Amino acid sequence: MEPNPAANLATIATAAGCSVSTVSRALRGSAVLPARTITRIRRVALRLGYRPNPLVTQVMRHMRGAHIASSRGTLAYLVFGPTAGEWQKHLTFVGFFEGARARAVELGFTLEEFWADNPAMSPSRLGQILRARGITGVIVGPAPGLPAAPRLNWADFAPVKIGVPFLDLPLPCAVSNHYRGMLRVIDRLKALGYRRLGLVLQEHQNIKTSALWLAPLAYHEQHLRPGDRVAPLVMKRWREADFARWFRVHRPEVVIGLRSELIDWLGRLGHRVPGDVGFVHLDRCTEPGNYAGIDQKPREVGAAAVDMAVNRLLANERNLQPAPRQLLVEGVWVNGPTVRAVRVPRGKVR
Repeated sequence: MEPNPAANLATIATAAGCSVSTVSRALRGSAVLPARTITRIRRVALRLGYRPNPLVTQVMRHMRGAHIASSRGTLAYLVFGPTAGEWQKHLTFVGFFEGARARAVELGFTLEEFWADNPAMSPSRLGQILRARGITGVIVGPAPGLPAAPRLNWADFAPVKIGVPFLDLPLPCAVSNHYRGMLRVIDRLKALGYRRLGLVLQEHQNIKTSALWLAPLAYHEQHLRPGDRVAPLVMKRWREADFARWFRVHRPEVVIGLRSELIDWLGRLGHRVPGDVGFVHLDRCTEPGNYAGIDQKPREVGAAAVDMAVNRLLANERNLQPAPRQLLVEGVWVNGPTVRAVRVPRGKVR
């Protein structure tokens, strides 16, 4: 039976012919009521599709002075990869988790990591563990590449996504605003005098972001003279030879991408950064180094995901969403030594 969102203590009390306080005691299994009364009321609640809100239940227990070990609930944070700690190599993923954990503590929760790709544990077993622990709030963390979505019984949980994982998993999502991030990149590079902007992405990065980095640059290119346009490079495989061919053909004045390895590739082509070619990092928090580019605010994204998960718990929502919402967190431009002001020869108009 699908849960009836309108079912509450009052509707159960009306159907059972008793008071709201009696219903509350029966659902708690209070010893002051006869067993047959508890059974009858619980059957009525089941027939009406009632589902208790775990947060409200916990708060009411605290208010009644019940002796519980902790006033905190637990939120699950699903991590992915070939090993349990693989995600920690990606500093943006670490930022997501740290921001989520800090916000969870602020709201009175703990955040516990679960390795969803563990080959020794099936999705059904993971779901059993979460249910046995009383964990209903689930944050689906990011994953490398384009993997298949985890196959939990989502009807048992109040899940949200963080970052851009699993396009085929319709869940509320907290994510950096990639479109506006690229607009900031374009505006800053124009102000510095750069004209020929070359975007380099891997195909899975473009797919996962729904082309929201590519789209504003493509629109910008439409307003340039044909000779100033640079076709973006979107690679199925990350290969230096493909980059070298693209660079020699298009000669961008600045390369925009997600991996600082591009600086090494430029060096092997005989170009210095930023003296000959600029470099802009679209996610400068994801690897060590000082680069000009976008700080996607991963800690703020993580905190926003926890807010969304807790809101779903408070609303007693479960399952996937037919029209999932996105909460966009604004990234910021950060100056760095990989770009410079480009001199324009006197009398020449850019």
